[in-house]
Amino acid sequence: MGHHILVVDDDVLDMARIEAGALPVDIEDVEVTTVTAEVIDMLQPLAAERQVSLDLATSAVTVRADRRRLRQALINLVTNGVRYNQSLGSVHVSALREGPRVVITVRDSGRGIPPERLQRLFVPFDRLDAEDGPEPGVGLGLVLARGLIEAMDGQVEVASLVGEGTSVRFSLPADEPSPLTFPHDPGPITD
Repeated sequence: MGHHILVVDDDVLDMARIEAGALPVDIEDVEVTTVTAEVIDMLQPLAAERQVSLDLATSAVTVRADRRRLRQALINLVTNGVRYNQSLGSVHVSALREGPRVVITVRDSGRGIPPERLQRLFVPFDRLDAEDGPEPGVGLGLVLARGLIEAMDGQVEVASLVGEGTSVRFSLPADEPSPLTFPHDPGPITD
């Protein structure tokens, strides 16, 4: 219980920093598959307990991001996908480079979100009428994930169909490809 309170306190503090535009981020090249695999491994026990499979399908892509904040956002998104899923459901995480950005998608096979609740998705502490349900939480996971992603120059989109699941898709700047380098020109080739 004490750990849960500390996590909620950290989340609330991060939300306050995000709203104040004062969230510290340390942007570097981050290999997406490595971070995503860490998150999947960490959440595997929770998924197994709930009989939800976790699947990772990413190509070798690197983003310009804060490694800690990207991990934090993915933990929130994958945890939501597991917690609001169904028994024998799945959570699929993928990443693909699209031009100058990398698109990361967390898609679950859960119950989905009714259209009338989607507009409240990013309201802090709004649990979308799940307050009396079996899932613990305070309604910050998705809000915090979006704030973290946007602090790293990212964009977030959510699509959901009742009975089919929810897909959270976000993009971050891709790393710059290294320029082609050629050895020093030795001069004309002679026979």
